[in-house]
Amino acid sequence: MSVESNNELASARAQETSDKKPVLEAVGVGKRYPGVVALDDVSISLRGGEVHALLGENGAGKSTLIGILSGISAPGSGELRLDGEKQEFTNAAQAQNLGITTIYQEQSLAPDLTGLQNIFLGREPRRRGLFGRALLDEKAMRSRVAPLLEEFGLTVAELNQPAGSLGALKQHALQILKALAFDARVVILDEPTSGLADHERLSLFDHMRRLRDRGVALLWVTHRLDELFGLADVITVLRDGRHVAAVSPDTETPETLVRLMVGRETPPGVSGASSRAKRWTGAADEILRLEGLSRGVLLDDINLSVRRGEILGIAGIAGAGRTELARAILGADRIDGGQIHMNGRQVRIRSPRDAYRHGIAIVPEERKSQAVFGDFSLTKNISISDLRRTSTARLVIDRRAERKQANEYVDKLGVRTSGVSQKIRNLSGGNQQKVVVARCLFSGPSLLLFDEPTQGIDVAAKSDVYRLIYDFVDSGGAAIVISSELPELLRVSDRILVMREGRIVGEVVVGGDADLGSEEGVLAEKIMAMAARGGAA
Repeated sequence: MSVESNNELASARAQETSDKKPVLEAVGVGKRYPGVVALDDVSISLRGGEVHALLGENGAGKSTLIGILSGISAPGSGELRLDGEKQEFTNAAQAQNLGITTIYQEQSLAPDLTGLQNIFLGREPRRRGLFGRALLDEKAMRSRVAPLLEEFGLTVAELNQPAGSLGALKQHALQILKALAFDARVVILDEPTSGLADHERLSLFDHMRRLRDRGVALLWVTHRLDELFGLADVITVLRDGRHVAAVSPDTETPETLVRLMVGRETPPGVSGASSRAKRWTGAADEILRLEGLSRGVLLDDINLSVRRGEILGIAGIAGAGRTELARAILGADRIDGGQIHMNGRQVRIRSPRDAYRHGIAIVPEERKSQAVFGDFSLTKNISISDLRRTSTARLVIDRRAERKQANEYVDKLGVRTSGVSQKIRNLSGGNQQKVVVARCLFSGPSLLLFDEPTQGIDVAAKSDVYRLIYDFVDSGGAAIVISSELPELLRVSDRILVMREGRIVGEVVVGGDADLGSEEGVLAEKIMAMAARGGAA
């Protein structure tokens, strides 16, 4: 179906739902934290059978609004209305019992419990057993979800598996079943396509349409603007904690939406190619070389090199071994065979500490679980990578020097914060990512690994992260960038290696022009052919 047809359908649906009364409303909602106005007089209305997209830069107030609608936190001002009646949520469980379910970017399932146990966790039906004992009624649980399994792409066998053994799409489907099993009226999706392959994204969109067709109101947070058209019925834009606009997708373009979000023209490197001309010639000093690197069935005979001033991209579909390669280089996983050379000398890297000692640092894919110390300040999150640099005789931390270094990185990287003593958990995702990059830079690396560097951050923050990568390699470093987004890899990389089933199956040299133009589509098709078939396109 064409984009024009999708837009016409979206317009018709918007007209159908515009006359409906809202299921859930936030009216003049405000929220303040120490030194930060997170929300200021924000209103939004969610209607049944409508997909309502919520856009904004990191720090615009999206997460705060979701938290209030989900019952996690109370508004400082304004009110919530459910079916037109004022409602005060005291906790998330109360909101859930009233039919409001939130599916977060970071999966919130209990990984060791089965899918069925996760769906009914905390709300398990009981039956009376011997001597009047209350027993878990698994039969009732299965009968309640059985009619939904095929519709949302799950099998009985998968329902009996530990949730942690399922892929990201199946885990999203489990959370949708968890909502529908208890008659959810509002489903909030926070970056639901983050980490999904393209075919999985399309399947998730089908799930969202089914929810909408059931009359569920959906609030959908995404940073991928291309996803909106043909699926969203209305778009609300927040900027700096304020409501900027509520628009129809058929009257907007990605560029106009970016302008609404950031209050200025599209930042360099967001909707077009990167602003860095690719100057690498292959003649610079080699920083990293891998020879025959292997690890079980996950990595097989990996040979690659990356040179000073070069950005090496790693492409491949889910399960190709990209993250496993990064972990092997970093020493987080032991290799079974092969050699690692740094600056022309063979080295043994058996732990991340060894990697840091040899000048390798990583910005990992799972920011919150693998990189962010939530209760620590920005200062401590930056300095922790090399405490020797801010200590006296390696015994006592020099707090003044530590804060000075942190302030320098905050200014250099454009981190939006009330101060370096602020806890990092109170920053937006894009600003947290900048702090993680600052920590890596503080250790003085010669090679930086970026695993999904812009996952879950907004378009403006993406531009900032690209600039940080460019500045690092242009100052004499080298970078390896792993990304599921081919346009991103094509824009930032000098060369791209393609992985499939733990092997490198091809290489693409990206042209020297900053604007690839029509060549981007040809290269993307070539890369996908190699990733899917394992041979040269």
